[in-house]
Amino acid sequence: MKVRYITLALSFCFAASVFAQDPHFTQFSAAPFTVNPAYAGVFKGVARIMSNYRQQWANLVDPFTTATIAGDLKIGSYDPEGGQHPLNLGFQLMQDKSMAGAFKSNYAGMMASYHVKLDDADNQSLGAGLSINYGNRRIDFSDISFDRQFASGGYNLSLPNGEAGMQNMKPFVSVGAGLLFRLTNPISGTFFDVGFSGYHFNKPVQTVMSDPKQVLPIRWSGQASFQQYMSDVSLLNIKVLYQKQAEVSYFLTGFSVARLFGDQEQHMVGAGLWYRSGESFAPQVFVEYNRMQFGFTYDMSYNGLKKQLTPASSFELSFQWRVGE
Repeated sequence: MKVRYITLALSFCFAASVFAQDPHFTQFSAAPFTVNPAYAGVFKGVARIMSNYRQQWANLVDPFTTATIAGDLKIGSYDPEGGQHPLNLGFQLMQDKSMAGAFKSNYAGMMASYHVKLDDADNQSLGAGLSINYGNRRIDFSDISFDRQFASGGYNLSLPNGEAGMQNMKPFVSVGAGLLFRLTNPISGTFFDVGFSGYHFNKPVQTVMSDPKQVLPIRWSGQASFQQYMSDVSLLNIKVLYQKQAEVSYFLTGFSVARLFGDQEQHMVGAGLWYRSGESFAPQVFVEYNRMQFGFTYDMSYNGLKKQLTPASSFELSFQWRVGE
């Protein structure tokens, strides 16, 4: 058993340090700071709280589990009719677990964005965002049994396992930045944005073997979204995301249709479908009430994982709460 877990730990750490792929979400609009820090303050209201929980390959052994909580706030005077607010601050906390929880990654980050208007009507804006993230990855053997922990009464996990030297990587700081162009036309009910961003520009070292050449590669990301009112009570939303890190890349796109209801159509219910290249389709349902939105997606794999006796699947739960008009 000891050889098995050490092999898994070393192979996973090697993959994480050399060809690392940051955690990703299907509902990335509920975790916008994972794709572009310039999305800080891009919402209707004064403040926002967001959360996302994902289980990758949830029905297989030892799924990848990722959870985030984030928030942002518009700084200074705020004019709800004046277009995109200039200065915004945000934060994000994230935890990612795999190998039955033995491999854990924790992140904490701060984001800031500044948006400038490009026309007198304030229908166009260009924003720049900056993120600084602190990360800590470790191998936790507290729930894993090893041969040297076997005693007369069975395994005693309180006994030393002899692997303390492999448990911790050095914490790291990562720097990211992004740009975002926004175009709105309230008369036609059209809203559009396109952004480009990068993370790990400083290429922080990530290895358990003290090898300075093993770094987190830069992750590049491009995003776009289009929103159009089809009628007074119906809304079409299309989103696109492309990400590349080291030699691995993927394309994610999806659409949703929402129906507005309630007094002044302040609430909505909707459904949609996402496609992730080379991997899965993901139906989505969501509801928004009193500025609180709950979403659910279920990724259905169509790649090689479907050849398993039980096809691989993933799911996500998201929550967003906007404060203020």
